[in-house]
Amino acid sequence: MKKWLSSMRVPFLVILSIVSSTDGFPDHAADKDKHSILGKWDSRIRSNNGSGLTLEFLSDETFREDADFEKEGRYTLKDNRLTTYTWDVKESREKQRAFDLTISGDNITMKESSGTAEIHMDRVCKSGSAVDNILGEWFSPNYPGAVPVFPAEMPLRFPVFVEFSRDNRVFFRSTPAKSTRGQYEFSDGALVLNLPSELPLKSKPHVSSDQADIRIATKGPEIPFRRVTGSECAAQLKPSKQP
Repeated sequence: MKKWLSSMRVPFLVILSIVSSTDGFPDHAADKDKHSILGKWDSRIRSNNGSGLTLEFLSDETFREDADFEKEGRYTLKDNRLTTYTWDVKESREKQRAFDLTISGDNITMKESSGTAEIHMDRVCKSGSAVDNILGEWFSPNYPGAVPVFPAEMPLRFPVFVEFSRDNRVFFRSTPAKSTRGQYEFSDGALVLNLPSELPLKSKPHVSSDQADIRIATKGPEIPFRRVTGSECAAQLKPSKQP
């Protein structure tokens, strides 16, 4: 266990340099900058076991940085039949799972064809409109075998975040193994990050709708991050639901 936890010791000092554009609206630059980083950002570069970082910026000028595990796959949805495909390293092949899906606003119920217990998921970023659409990020307290951190013969049930993207990718993210919280300021093109017991970190970020290059060490390379689907409603002021 100590060995596993030690692998999660990633730096928590972040300097953001986010790609593309908030130019052209000087009268509203501060508000536009702030809006552009609201939401959750997922690291595109992760280790072989899926460990990496997720950042979340909220409209109350607080942010959190989480060290977590992720497994990426793809999905298809036809009528009420959801099929997910993920790569099984042990068997060196893509594994398929099929579910009967019922979606009602911000809630999903799934039943696997193998007859296992129902899986329940709640939408993380609620828009208030309760549209019956699978796109976005969901949280399940009992999803079996989604993020296989520990080897096991039978799929273990772990709390997990499940994201369905517009390009038919699916991301399974664990709850944080380690987390830190801080405050940020973003105005006139300048970002200042304030973390407990650390000096303020300053940068000049630029933001696009779905891409961010983030430096996690003062002299380290920039790591590409992508905006989590549907996470723009971070204006809800509360962090993503975590157990």
